[in-house]
Amino acid sequence: MTIQVSYFFLGILTAILGAIPLGAVNIAVITTAVKENNKEASRITLSAGIGEVLLAFFALHFGLELSTFFQENIWIQVIFIMLFFTIGLYFLILNKPRKIRSKYDAPKVLHSKFLTGFSLALLNPPVIIYWILAVSLINKYAFELTSQNSLTTLLFFFSGIYLGKTGTLYFYGKWGNKMAQRQKNSQGKIFKTIGIALLIIAILQSIKLIII
Repeated sequence: MTIQVSYFFLGILTAILGAIPLGAVNIAVITTAVKENNKEASRITLSAGIGEVLLAFFALHFGLELSTFFQENIWIQVIFIMLFFTIGLYFLILNKPRKIRSKYDAPKVLHSKFLTGFSLALLNPPVIIYWILAVSLINKYAFELTSQNSLTTLLFFFSGIYLGKTGTLYFYGKWGNKMAQRQKNSQGKIFKTIGIALLIIAILQSIKLIII
């Protein structure tokens, strides 16, 4: 049981390290917390955790194949760089506050938030690359982590990943909501900060792609 608990905490730590850098899911959680509330942001958080677990699962089982696929299909990474750049410009220049949805829109919001969180987490090449690298480093410097591990061990590890991802996103949502409540113009400042961060991410990813 002790070794399995170690895998659990390893999953938490690895997920937190991957979730701290500002990315598409983090942005969605922050903006939802600012524009709507923490409850709506939590729907994105919970579904994003599921997407993160699936990415880790794919990296564990098909790491080499996925790595080769992304190396041979650079256009996928280019599309995501363009998306980050476009969304960054939107938040920096074009974004305007929207009216809060009425309570009668709740079923539609519930559906869209879960779908948004899951899709943003799952359809994310930089994150799958992170998990391929993370699994490789864990195998090299920490514990043996392969698809041959016992089911109980893998369940502990993936549970840790889910907790680490959702916990980190939860604090991002709380931070966004607290900043928005601090003063009237905080919402605009947060959106500008997000826009700048996304542009920086797009530029860094472009440089990385050119160098590699």
